[in-house]
Amino acid sequence: MRRFALAALFALSATPAFAVDANAPEQCITGPVEKTYGGTPWLVVSCSDGKSLVFVAKEGGKAAPFEFDLTFTGNDYDLTGHGKGDRKFTDAAYADLQKLTGKDVLDLLTATKAAKNKN
Repeated sequence: MRRFALAALFALSATPAFAVDANAPEQCITGPVEKTYGGTPWLVVSCSDGKSLVFVAKEGGKAAPFEFDLTFTGNDYDLTGHGKGDRKFTDAAYADLQKLTGKDVLDLLTATKAAKNKN
């Protein structure tokens, strides 16, 4: 598990994207957009908290089946992964995801919302 200190991310976005019922389960279905991490394709969706992201290895890709969760914890982010994809490719994707900046996360959140609006 890796923690990301992206507090500046929320200084850039003054209002939450969604009003979330605290008792409702987290849903991560907004999007997807396709991105490449570790040289393999990933589908990226955002979650109902308006801050967290899920990266799912594209079916048929060398990292599949695998998923990374970039979860906002209140002050920073945790990056976790699970699945049975080829470790060489999931490790490479993990290395790329560790380099995401606050701006990168904001851009991904915006892109997933735009993709949802196109569908």
